[in-house]
Amino acid sequence: MVFDYKGGIMQKCFILIIAIGLCFASNYITNGDFEQVQTVGWTQSTYGSASITRGTTYDPDPDYEIYLYKASGTTGHATLYQIADIPTTHLDFKVNAKLWAWDNYGGAWAGAAVILSYLDASNTTLGDTRICMRSSDCPWTDGPTCHIIAVYDSLWHTYTFNIYDELANLAGVDASEVDKIKVTLVDSVIHC
Repeated sequence: MVFDYKGGIMQKCFILIIAIGLCFASNYITNGDFEQVQTVGWTQSTYGSASITRGTTYDPDPDYEIYLYKASGTTGHATLYQIADIPTTHLDFKVNAKLWAWDNYGGAWAGAAVILSYLDASNTTLGDTRICMRSSDCPWTDGPTCHIIAVYDSLWHTYTFNIYDELANLAGVDASEVDKIKVTLVDSVIHC
């Protein structure tokens, strides 16, 4: 666990990710297992005392994982993402992730997520699926273009779903318009 102690209030916010895999005869995600440095295939952004690190000690196995962390005390985020062209939505998405986000300050919120966004040919986001842990004031909610898969503990879990089947949860997304997917790993906090 990651803890940060400020002004008598214990706050913690972080995300830990391993082994992103998108499968259908070949892997469409570059460096999805993070065995190369995270700048290979991924675009990263940090703001407000946030960090992204790669290492072999976040999980008991010997391979690499990626760790996104946003310290408390300021608003900010750690984000890592990649866009991939896909030939069809009949693909399986699989991710092994350990997520944790929490706040205990009124008006603040925290969220940690693996987001699979569905894009059209011009990179416009049509909708997304968010595997996430979020505090009570987090604005991420289910709707016609967003499906939330809620995480309730800080253990490692493998999440797998077929994209075509998952799009049935997004009434506001026309599956025939999906030409690309965007995989985003994010740890975000506001006033935390």
